[in-house]
Amino acid sequence: MSIRQITRATLAFCVVGAFAGTAVAQINGTPHDLGSGSTGAGTDNNEVCVYCHTPHGARTDITAPLWNKPAGSATYQTYDSTTIDGTTLAVGSVSIACLTCHDGTQARDAVINAPGSGAGLGFARDPTSAVTGLPALAPGIISNLGEDLRNDHPIGIQYGGFDPGTGQIDPDFKNLAGALQTTGTGAQQRWWVDTEAAPNDQRNKTDMILYSRDNSGSTQPFVECASCHDPHTGNAVANGLNFMRISNADSAVCLACHTK
Repeated sequence: MSIRQITRATLAFCVVGAFAGTAVAQINGTPHDLGSGSTGAGTDNNEVCVYCHTPHGARTDITAPLWNKPAGSATYQTYDSTTIDGTTLAVGSVSIACLTCHDGTQARDAVINAPGSGAGLGFARDPTSAVTGLPALAPGIISNLGEDLRNDHPIGIQYGGFDPGTGQIDPDFKNLAGALQTTGTGAQQRWWVDTEAAPNDQRNKTDMILYSRDNSGSTQPFVECASCHDPHTGNAVANGLNFMRISNADSAVCLACHTK
């Protein structure tokens, strides 16, 4: 069995709760496959999952499953507008995980825990530095958002001006679906926007996922990068959808949340 096959099998077993069994197959050959061998990544270029995830030694300061990317040093400027009627928080949650690559400040293959034993493969288990073979995303390309996010869709923004007391939102936004997840170490509210023609009140990968963040002492739904994008949906790239959760034909992504 090759190193790549062993790694896939190990991760599939260790993080079955976080990843679908087909995730690696969907990533293969997409821009998120940094271990394809064609990228010149270096000694670990038979890996796929390691560039984002690790079964051991992951960061605990970030809302992303078993995250393996070093902490960046970027200072972000976030989108603002007089039409926003919800709270905008500092960049965090799952969006900060996306930006560890997409702000263009560090090498794409920088990890804190190398494959295998984590030794001898040119990587450091220091969350502030790592020896790498790939450069950061090139400036000027659309996937390099940079540190100035004022020209991008707002992230870390309270969905529809959500009122934590009543649960009401701005009528210009679609109603939320939600459920109280009681498995694991504690109950936590989950929110999403159904994208099915006939809403099924179940949170699916093709729904617009909202992320629970603390705002003034209460847990509320926030829009983050992964609300619209699914980094594991590699088959969408082939259709020119840039990892979108659904096709944006007829502005379907926008209209999934906005009533216009």
